[in-house]
Amino acid sequence: MRGERKIPNGKQDRQLRALTTSLMTVLLLTPHTSHLTPIAVEAAQVESIDGVRVVRLSGTPYELGRQHGEALREEVRASVRQVLGYFRRYLRIPWVGSWAASWWLDAAWSKARPFVPTAYLEELRGLADGSGVPLPELVRLHAIPDRTYSCSNLAAWGRATSGGRLIHVRNLDWNIDAGIQRYATVFVVHPAGRHAFINVGWSGFIGVLTGVNDATISVGQVGAETVDATFRGEPMVFVMRRVLEEAESLDHAASLVSAARRTVGVNYVFADARTRRAIVLATTRRHARLFEANDPAEHRVGYARPTVDAVFRADTAVDPTIRERQLASRGDPKRPGLEDPTGSSAYDVRYLGQAAGIAAHFGALDSATATGIAKAVAPASNIQSVVFAWPDLWVANAQGTTPAAQTTYHHLDAQRLLEQDR
Repeated sequence: MRGERKIPNGKQDRQLRALTTSLMTVLLLTPHTSHLTPIAVEAAQVESIDGVRVVRLSGTPYELGRQHGEALREEVRASVRQVLGYFRRYLRIPWVGSWAASWWLDAAWSKARPFVPTAYLEELRGLADGSGVPLPELVRLHAIPDRTYSCSNLAAWGRATSGGRLIHVRNLDWNIDAGIQRYATVFVVHPAGRHAFINVGWSGFIGVLTGVNDATISVGQVGAETVDATFRGEPMVFVMRRVLEEAESLDHAASLVSAARRTVGVNYVFADARTRRAIVLATTRRHARLFEANDPAEHRVGYARPTVDAVFRADTAVDPTIRERQLASRGDPKRPGLEDPTGSSAYDVRYLGQAAGIAAHFGALDSATATGIAKAVAPASNIQSVVFAWPDLWVANAQGTTPAAQTTYHHLDAQRLLEQDR
């Protein structure tokens, strides 16, 4: 892997000691077969808009998955094979071989599965039936995000932007060598009885890391490694999807995440283009702290850079309770007090870089300057860069080993996509 290590500091020897007992649990709790359900399912619509693959899905959870799998059958197969193949090579352990990666992901999923909403389990079943990819392989793919970290997010509006328009910039910095960017896909999803939403993602993946719904709520996140973590909870990618499907407002979004049985450390950035407001919700397994723009609590933290009409985050936690338990950004839970994050690229480059970019363009920030900030803070691991400026949506994906923010941003009209009938 290049750049910062994107896999947490787990001890492989400890994993091996736990391997025998954990394997039996995994075998019992992970579904191992998927049977094609003999029902007719409406076909998904697939089109290319400004060079971006756009797939429209609608219906029940199972139907969403079947449509996805049938429309992108070969892409789903290739995506799962590519990403899991990378992790199997990366986590190869002597005498165990590529099986170690499957165990590594299965162990996390077996703990999380009781907390995954039934609708998403059904959608995964439909995806397996439609694509022919074994269900255990699909759930392994969805177990990866809770085991990885990085990224950056900012949102600005009002006095900070040109014309007061809300701009939300999201860089997903994961692992460019894993190759998932080859299967970039924008899904326009109309789940039965829920908000329609756009999921800027990849073939074979139903969770959300970046998206916007028809209530103009856009979402992004930054993994923030902490010792206050567990896999016995709802994976972050499904919590974020529930926000898009259910949230009517930012306060509603914050309440959904705060009430969720959370797993790992995450800094969420949620923005609402309609009300021109954005928030940060910093979370761990047990703690959740909401921050507004220019929050008084940030003024009490020496390394924070509170700003009028803007919020932004990288890995670094600002809340003292969360920071004390944090491993990210040079955190050390074994030492009392708040460690200075200076010297970590998460803080020096991504956090301070966003602060500097907002300050440099304050009052004139628009989509063009936003992409400039995204490029300035993007590391070599940047696989996706997205700018929300409702109804406009710009999407860039890594090309080979070229970070996403250094490639072409493609334009979509989010409002039009969400309003169009399938």
